[in-house]
Amino acid sequence: MIANLLELIRYHDGQIASRSLTKRLALDNPVTLYAIPAGESISHESSSLTKLIQVLEGSLRVEIAGETYCLNDSALMSIPANQRHHLYALKDTKLLQIEVP
Repeated sequence: MIANLLELIRYHDGQIASRSLTKRLALDNPVTLYAIPAGESISHESSSLTKLIQVLEGSLRVEIAGETYCLNDSALMSIPANQRHHLYALKDTKLLQIEVP
């Protein structure tokens, strides 16, 4: 069990912080916590697994297949497997990413 996800990761100026929770939760699929400072981005990535992105705090712009979405606190979005996408933090943002088959 994890009591408070927000306390497990901190922001770092000019860089994205990530922390894997896969082993801690005894799971097979990747579970990763991110802290993305405002203005930072994760560009043009994809995964062979479907991604579930939950914004824990902040505001995140997600671009997928020519569409743009804005996710705020508590928003949840799925990104299909093998779909290239771009994440951009509009303000300091912490998010949980779970990859599922």
